[in-house]
Amino acid sequence: MKPAWFFAILLAVPAFSQSSIPHGTRVGQIQTEYLFGPAADPSGQSDRSVLQSLTREELLKRQREIPTSPLTPSNVAPTPRERGPRMEFETWVEQLSRDYAESVVTGNTGVEREAGKVTIHRFVRDNFRHTNETYTVTFEKNPGTETLRVAFSDSSVPYPLPQILRDGETIALTLAVDARTGRRMVDYIRVGTGLMMPRREVARDVYAEDAELAIAQPRLRVNGAEQPAGSFAPTVSAPIVSVDIPGQGRFALSFKPRADQGFVRAGEVAENSMVFAFAGNIFRIDCADRIATGSGTYNIYTRKEVAADPPDQARFTVGIVDPR
Repeated sequence: MKPAWFFAILLAVPAFSQSSIPHGTRVGQIQTEYLFGPAADPSGQSDRSVLQSLTREELLKRQREIPTSPLTPSNVAPTPRERGPRMEFETWVEQLSRDYAESVVTGNTGVEREAGKVTIHRFVRDNFRHTNETYTVTFEKNPGTETLRVAFSDSSVPYPLPQILRDGETIALTLAVDARTGRRMVDYIRVGTGLMMPRREVARDVYAEDAELAIAQPRLRVNGAEQPAGSFAPTVSAPIVSVDIPGQGRFALSFKPRADQGFVRAGEVAENSMVFAFAGNIFRIDCADRIATGSGTYNIYTRKEVAADPPDQARFTVGIVDPR
């Protein structure tokens, strides 16, 4: 946890990095590292000319998905084609004021490549209060699959266990938390090969007091590994839903904070997918339909349950928890 003054000094972000989204602001540009390096393509084009080779339709499509400041036409470079797997970094701060000045700087202190693997040494520094968060992340192709393996080390912040990610999936790495307000600064780390859309916002709490989670035909992955599913109703819908995860135990999930009941913020829901973390593990639940009635990205809160008679943990199951 960081002291309360951390987000006061994060009121300092350059104009070109501001977005119009009320729930958070992107700091700086999206930064990209390729698995196979920045070499020119076979035609001899440089990185710059590869960027310029995007069709107008591709460029417009990407820019439409990027929140920008009214002072600039775009704050993120388009993505080159035909360059293989890459890792993108987006730094966001929640609920940031429009009163800003330059303060936060992000980047890499070094990149090391070997056969089929790249290691990136990353920093997020605040120049006003002289804080400097650092971590090392390695990504490589997972042999025999279309997935990528991502692992963290040498970090000044808590980080997850090694993950197996599919094309376009993201890991949220919390860099700082204001203990007084709960506001966070987060690196969103995305991997893939195709045209990956940037985030439009950070997660927010659901407004409706009676918001329910709707879990329809769920599929669970733990740190990227698919888990066998047990039998349950086609759709489970309730204010608090429980999930029994093989080898991990039972978790209660809610859209509402419910701090008095022991719930803590653990992840987010967007459309038909939920991602939450506990003790270094990342759990991803994909459903056949929307989990929330709204179309935004919402915080998810969780509580680790202590059952007197632990259920059979061989399969993933879903149930309902009495909210009282």
